[in-house]
Amino acid sequence: MFGFLFGTACLVGLIVMIKRARHGRWGHGYHGRGFGRRGMLNRLFYRLETSPSQEKAIMSAFQEVELAVGALRPELEATRADVASVLKEETFDEGRLGAAFARHDEAFRRVQTAIGGALAKVHGALDREQRERLATLVERRMFGRFGRARGPYREAVHI
Repeated sequence: MFGFLFGTACLVGLIVMIKRARHGRWGHGYHGRGFGRRGMLNRLFYRLETSPSQEKAIMSAFQEVELAVGALRPELEATRADVASVLKEETFDEGRLGAAFARHDEAFRRVQTAIGGALAKVHGALDREQRERLATLVERRMFGRFGRARGPYREAVHI
C-alpha cells in the first residue's frame, strides 16, 4: 500500500516539474501568470523574452499611458453633465455642445502625445527581433480579452 502511495506522489511530482519546466516557471524566465493588466504584461514579457531593465522601461511607458487615459475620466463626467443640461433646456444650444467637444479634442491630444512617447520608449528598449515579435502581436491582434490569443492565430503563430 505504501509503495502505491509513494509511486503516485512521485508521478504527480514529475508531472508538476515537467509542466513548470515547459512554461518557463523556473529561474529567470518566470514571469508568472495573472489577470488584468499585469497578467497581460507578464505574458507579453514572456513572449518577447525581455530583460528586467526592458520590463521596467515598458512598465514605465504603460503607466504613463494609464495616467493620461485616467485623466479623461473627469472630462467624460463633465461632458455627461453638459449633455444633460443641454437636453434640459428649452432650446438646443449647439455652442455649449461644441465647447464640450473642444475640451475633448484637447484631452485626446494629451493622450495621443502620451501614447506616442510610450511607443518611443518601448521601441528604444527592445531590440530588433523583439520589436518584430511585438509588431506581429499587434498586427494580428494576438492579445484579446485577458491577453489570450484570438481566432485562428492562437495555434498558427507561436511566439
